[in-house]
Amino acid sequence: MSIKNLDVGDHVKLEIKKKFGVITFNRPQKANALTLPMLKDLEKVLKTCQLSDSIVGVILTGKGSSFTTGMDINSIKPSDHAAGLDYERTAASIADMLFNGKPSICAINGKAMGDGVAYSLCTDYRIAVRDSYFQMPEILISVFPGGRTVALMAKIIGIPWTKRILMFAEKIPAEIALQIGLIDEVVENKEDLMKSALNKAKFISNKNKFVLDLIKLCSNQFLDKSYARAYEFEREALTNWLMAKNREDFLNNFKEKILKS
Repeated sequence: MSIKNLDVGDHVKLEIKKKFGVITFNRPQKANALTLPMLKDLEKVLKTCQLSDSIVGVILTGKGSSFTTGMDINSIKPSDHAAGLDYERTAASIADMLFNGKPSICAINGKAMGDGVAYSLCTDYRIAVRDSYFQMPEILISVFPGGRTVALMAKIIGIPWTKRILMFAEKIPAEIALQIGLIDEVVENKEDLMKSALNKAKFISNKNKFVLDLIKLCSNQFLDKSYARAYEFEREALTNWLMAKNREDFLNNFKEKILKS
C-alpha cells in the first residue's frame, strides 16, 4: 500500500520529514492510550514505512503531554479473549518491526507507560523531554508485560533495574532513565525534542543503507550469542559487505541464519 492511499483512523498520524516516517499517537484526550484499532493502524503505518523505498526510517512520538500510557484497559472486555489475543499479536508485530526493521527513533514527549516503554525499548535511539517519566504498571493489574519487554529491558539496563520497574512498578524520571541507559538523551521541551529527533534522522538519511542494516542486525541479534560466535558472524558481515554482488539477498539470508543459530 502506498503512502498516499494509506487508510487509517484519526488516532495515528503519518508525516514524512527528512526521509523518515514521523508516526504520531493522536489521542491526547485519553493520554494516547492504545486501543486495538489504534494498534492495527500503527501496524499498517509501520508496514507501509518498511516497504517504501522513499522512507529511510521511522520516528515514533505522541501528541500532547503523554507519549502513550499503553493499552486502554477499558477498550477490551476482560471476557473478550479473542480481542485480547489479537491485541497481543499486533503489539508483538509492532515491536518486531521496530526492533528488526529500518532505523527507528523514539521521541518521548511525556509519560510513557506499558506499551509505550515496550516500544521505546525496541527503537534504536530514545530521546525524552525532561518532565517525562517511565512506568510499567502491569503488575498492579496482574498482567505479565509483553512486547519483548522483559528480555530487552534486562539486556539494556540490567536485571536489578528491570526488577524494580517490572516487579515494583517504580516510576522512573527522565534523568534517572538517562543514567541507567533506558534512554539516550534528555531535552528541555517538545520543540527541542523534534529538533533533536529530526537531526538524528537527517544524519541517518544519507548514510549507506546496507551498512546501517548490518550494524542494527548484528547489534540487536548478538545479544544472546557468545563473543566467539558473534565475532564469526561479524567477520562474515564484513566480508560480504565488501564482496556480495547482491547485498539485499545477502542481508536477508544472513538475518535468517542469525535468527536460526
